[in-house]
Amino acid sequence: MTNEATLKRETQHDSKREMQALAIGVAGWLVPGLGHALQKMWGRAAACFLTVGVLVLLGAGMRGNVFNSTGNDAFDSLGYAADLGTGFFYAVARSLESQGPDVAHAGGDYGTRFIAAAGVLNLLVALHAYEAARGRKA
Repeated sequence: MTNEATLKRETQHDSKREMQALAIGVAGWLVPGLGHALQKMWGRAAACFLTVGVLVLLGAGMRGNVFNSTGNDAFDSLGYAADLGTGFFYAVARSLESQGPDVAHAGGDYGTRFIAAAGVLNLLVALHAYEAARGRKA
């Protein structure tokens, strides 16, 4: 009987920990570095926030293309998924794109890549925060 009670308690604890880890992962995606900050990994949180933020601001400053959900082909959809990975910085990049993208020049093309790289990096950071919250630190 004690084995069943212990097993039930461990299952409830694991379920609670999994839900907490999921919430930390989503928070880390919405605000870059927040998942690590919630786990008191201050240096990593600051590095992630600043890196993603600087990449988005540089990309938007170069007038890179910020994709939207109404893509014409698969590459536009992939670009939208990568851009959306930046979390709230996606809204910042959209607001900075007042003059529209300038991908006819190399700077605009690099800007598009910077924004996409920031999104993919933030998704990896959020995944790391999720795994760390589950107890699987790398």
